[in-house]
Formats: sequence, structure tokens, C-alpha cells
Amino acid sequence: MDDLASALYIESMKFTLLLLLLSINSLALEAPLLSSTLLDGKKVSSLNLKNRKSVIFFLSASCPCTKKSVPYLQTLSKQYPEFQFLGVHSNSNESFEDAKKEFGNLNFPIAYDADMKIADQFKATKTPHVFVLDAKNEILFHGGVTNSVDPARAKRFYLKNALEDISKRRDVQLKFAKALGCYIVR
Repeated sequence: MDDLASALYIESMKFTLLLLLLSINSLALEAPLLSSTLLDGKKVSSLNLKNRKSVIFFLSASCPCTKKSVPYLQTLSKQYPEFQFLGVHSNSNESFEDAKKEFGNLNFPIAYDADMKIADQFKATKTPHVFVLDAKNEILFHGGVTNSVDPARAKRFYLKNALEDISKRRDVQLKFAKALGCYIVR
């Protein structure tokens, strides 16, 4: 009887893990992003991304990996203007002033996520951590920008490849890649 109970337990755990993996790979945001203040001082009641392809990326003013990735993200935002790029500064140990000093003059908006609600909604763990969404807020890709903490040294360009696939109306070949960088401090 113990062997049968053990076998049933193992099978139920496998099934639970499979359901969890399937839910992670088909993430869709049911609600628009929550209220925030942009680094330019504008308050927004909702950062609604519906009807627009978007690239959401989480940043930290103190993370060296973020600092190395920002110029590359700016280049991608120019190469793929059909995507709305939005940075989200989520780190409880960094002030609005820290974020504004580091990211205040980029070519895309940066939301200040003081209460970590946006990071929690996306389940973002590191900076930089990117999410590519379609117009229905379905996550098509999430994870790392490249396979290196410094895009200048990378051999694989995960975000660029995903954007290229979407631009050419192909299924995204790689839907997840490990994010490299600093953990978001909650």
C-alpha cells in the first residue's frame, strides 16, 4: 500500500508541475498595468497597453547589468518603432530621485514602481528582465535581453530575435530565456 500511495503522490506532483509550467508559458495579463508616476513627473492612472505591441523591461539604477543594457534597449526601440517600449523601475531600496538621475533622459518612458505592484503583476525577478506583449497583452517572450550581462559581449540576442520574429509575423522561436542581472529588491 505504501508503494501505491508513493506512486500516486509522485504522479500528482508531476501533474501539478505540468500545470504550473503551462500557466507560466501562456501568461496573459488580465488587467492593465497599475497606476504609477513616470520619471518625467506625469502621473498616470493606468499604463494601459491594449491594442499595442509592447516591450516592458524592469530596471534598477544601481544594477551594472541594467546600465550596460540600457543603450542596447534604446537602439532596439529605434529599430522596432512598432513596439511601445516602457521601462519600469522597481527596487524598494532606490528612490525616485535615483531612478530619475539614472534614466530621466531616455527615448522611452520609465514608470516608477514604488510599491512593486507592476513587478509583482509580471512576476519580474531581475533587472533587466524583459517581457514582450502582443496587442492583447499576451506575453510572447520573457526573460533576458541577451545571453550576457553586457550586450556588447553577447552571442545570443534573445529580445532582438523575439522582436524580429513578431515583426515578420512568425511565432516566437524562443519564448523564455534566463534573465541575467540583479535581483529586484522588494
